[in-house]
Amino acid sequence: MPKKMDLEMDDSHPVEPDTHVFTGTITAWRSDYGELFTDSGVTVPLLTRGLPAVPVGTRLTLVARKFKPLFQIERVVKRG
Repeated sequence: MPKKMDLEMDDSHPVEPDTHVFTGTITAWRSDYGELFTDSGVTVPLLTRGLPAVPVGTRLTLVARKFKPLFQIERVVKRG
């Protein structure tokens, strides 16, 4: 009988099942890595592979999943 799949964050499943919402300002955005400086003063490392470029200084809200040690972006909502 196959073993039940465990979706907890471990070596075989590095993506958390739950999402996180962050709001802040983009401080870096390259083809595969970016950083968001949140309104609460935390720098969030982002996996940006496959997403359109976002200019540094853009304020936005995004939904992401922990993809150790980065956050994989699920959705981006641009803000003012």
